Amino acid sequence: MIMLRRKVVWLMILMIWVGMVTSIIVYQGNDYIQPVTSDNPAITGGVEIIEDGIVTSRNIGRQEVNYTQARNEAEEDFFIEYRLERDRARSEQINILREIVNNPNSDEASKKEAQRKILEITDKMEKEMEIESLIRARGYREALAYIHEEAVDVIIHTNGLERGDVAKIGDIIVKVTGFNTENVTIIEKRLESRN
Repeated sequence: MIMLRRKVVWLMILMIWVGMVTSIIVYQGNDYIQPVTSDNPAITGGVEIIEDGIVTSRNIGRQEVNYTQARNEAEEDFFIEYRLERDRARSEQINILREIVNNPNSDEASKKEAQRKILEITDKMEKEMEIESLIRARGYREALAYIHEEAVDVIIHTNGLERGDVAKIGDIIVKVTGFNTENVTIIEKRLESRN
């Protein structure tokens, strides 16, 4: 019974977190920095900042457009959107299962199975959050974990993974999930470099 209460508390915390993230995204909107073009009559003059032969920003009067920052924001949006979509799908699954549990016409076997699945989903969500936090604690910018039936996929935001990095990340995943290494997939989402 204590475990059930603990899982419900974690589920509530997760739902509050998802709600806060969603409200932040809605509040901020989709105002991305637009690249400066020479055909824009509203912008005159400016100094290009060149690092290693790459134009990273232009200082136009008081307006600064940082291309690297815009790229990083777009890459971070990938992780935010993926995480929100994953959490949205899980919330829908939990809502459907709750309807079965709360339906007076459902038989006891269906209710117990629905409760078991709710606990299973919340357990997956906790493990995904733990994996993501531990990977970020290792110094990686961002990570996404998605646990399937008996496998896990993890997307890492990186400049490149070495063999040792893969082993460390794999160890984290195996310890948290208890899966064999054959059931772990690590995917790189490379930081884009401007050419």
